[in-house]
Parts: sequence; C-alpha cells; structure tokens
Amino acid sequence: MKLAELLATLSAGEVDYVLVGGIAVQLHGFLRSTFDIDLVLAMNDGNLSRFIEVARRSKLVPATPVPLDALRDAAQIEHWHRENGMLAFSLRESAVGGLVVDVLVRPEIDFARLHANAVHGELFGRQVPIASIDDLLTMKRAANRGKDRLDIEALEKIKRGEDPNA
Repeated sequence: MKLAELLATLSAGEVDYVLVGGIAVQLHGFLRSTFDIDLVLAMNDGNLSRFIEVARRSKLVPATPVPLDALRDAAQIEHWHRENGMLAFSLRESAVGGLVVDVLVRPEIDFARLHANAVHGELFGRQVPIASIDDLLTMKRAANRGKDRLDIEALEKIKRGEDPNA
C-alpha cells in the first residue's frame, strides 16, 4: 500500500485525522526522508471504529502482538502509556518495506486543537489536514530527538519566509 491509497481509504472511511510528523514537515516545505506516517485521530468510539475498519481493509496490523481493537480500549492505552511510556500505537503492513502508520495516542496537542489549527493541503489529488507549523513546533520541541531538532530549525525558517532546504 502507498500513502496515496491510505489517504484515499481514510477519506472514503470518513476518518477524522490530522497528519503530523515527518510527512507534515515535508508538506510544509522541508525536504527530508521519513519512514512512517504519523496521525492524530479523534479518539471517540465512532472514529476509532472507522479507523480500525480502514486498517483492516488496508491489511495493517499492530506492530506488537495485541489485537487491533485494543486501540479502542482507553484504559489499556493509559496502562501502556503509564507502564511502558507508549506514545504511539504502531501499525504496519506485513510485507518487507511495507507501510508503517503510527497513531499518536498521547500527542502534546489534543485532536480538537490540532484539527482546528490544521491547514489543508493537496496530496495525491486529495485535500488532507496537516498540522500547522506552530503545532508541529510544539510537538517537535516536546519530543526533542535529533531529527526533531532539525525539523524545528527548518520549520522556524519556513515561518520566517526562508528556504528550509538552503
């Protein structure tokens, strides 16, 4: 499966999401590689049911040996976060080099705010909600990994109207 197919399936499945992470940074103009798709979902029962159905149709399975429906179990997610520091529920295709989708379950910014601040860009002929630069900066600063610091520098350049790839 390709990103375009996943976006089409999310749209057809009426899943409420916002693209975050490396792909969102790319869509704002910083050329960088990324190996996964990071999403923040509306975590209500209806939306999670729609997302799980999309994941099943797309043959995405949890990266850890847990049932896909565990994503709907708020108490289990809280337990994994508290006990293991889990921040994302990872799904992947079984094929080597297949698509990896990380659903952020403890984002720095809640879905309602991300969605309200999102910009809508065109990707593969579809309008997709992309986290705003300011929201990405907040999330990247909180994560504070090496790649996040590079993204922060690039996003700040974009905000100033500079070329982040120069």
